[in-house]
Amino acid sequence: MRRLGLSASVCLVTACAHPVASAPTPADSSTDASAQPASAGPVPETVGRSKAELLRDTDFRVAFEDVRRLRVVLDFDEIKFGLLRVTLGPGFSSVSSARYNLERLYMTYRVASYRREDTLVELWRDGARIGQVTGGGVVIGAESGAKRP
Repeated sequence: MRRLGLSASVCLVTACAHPVASAPTPADSSTDASAQPASAGPVPETVGRSKAELLRDTDFRVAFEDVRRLRVVLDFDEIKFGLLRVTLGPGFSSVSSARYNLERLYMTYRVASYRREDTLVELWRDGARIGQVTGGGVVIGAESGAKRP
């Protein structure tokens, strides 16, 4: 058996070592906050996510595709984080499972919104808010705080 001396061990360790990046200095322009990409930090709660971003969540996408296919909902916009505004379609009045599917959309949206307690889906038709969906279910009319159309 062959023994390696201390100098041979140091050479092996040195050869296997990876270079370590040095910490940037304060004068380094890459540490300037204005040089950071906009997506580096969390999204402010006053700004809604894009449709594409919300549709990346598989469960939300499937639930939205279901209500859109049934024409219960035609479109959606996230007004701010935790507040989804949906435009109701003709299926809302004619599809027997409309309320169930809206509640399912709410639950998937709530999960996509990190299970916030104040998550709300507003129901809009003809430019007016007619109701909402919360953890308590679908509420239409004055009980929801919406004006009657």
